[in-house]
Amino acid sequence: MSPVGRYDLGFKIKIISKLLTQNMNNSITSLDLTSSQARVLGYLCYRTQRQETVYPRDIERHFRFTHPTVSGLLQRLEAKGYLSSEPSTEDRRCKQILVTKRALEANQQVLDQLAASEQRLVSDMSRAEIIQLQSFLDRMIQNLSASNGAPQSADQFPRFVDETEREREDRGCQSPDFR
Repeated sequence: MSPVGRYDLGFKIKIISKLLTQNMNNSITSLDLTSSQARVLGYLCYRTQRQETVYPRDIERHFRFTHPTVSGLLQRLEAKGYLSSEPSTEDRRCKQILVTKRALEANQQVLDQLAASEQRLVSDMSRAEIIQLQSFLDRMIQNLSASNGAPQSADQFPRFVDETEREREDRGCQSPDFR
């Protein structure tokens, strides 16, 4: 049996992913959001805070979601009062997405929950171990991405937290947040 089969890293990573998703879903039920909706909302809030106009196609490209998936997510978020849409001032055929005050407040709660989850995830690790783990995970992403045309760097995947370069360095992170 190969070392990979013996250690079954993919399965362990999947378990971590499921636990993080379950933890997030459980912690944001009061906001009436799923983790997927929270992730999209985080992206929208980040772009809004940077005073960038956002269109549904931006979400499709950023998350690699299909148009029907994005339409459904946006409709549900709008029905819950987290966003609205209006015709673009640049091109009336396009609808730009606007977040509400409720969305900005909910996003802060989601960011706080993500920070707490990440802290629990690495609570018994030293800073050096966290940096090394991040390096290993980035390499795994690159290894798998190279074979299927996906992003070549972990930096190309969305993150929630909007933090300064200094804050990332303090946490031992090298990759910037939302692109």
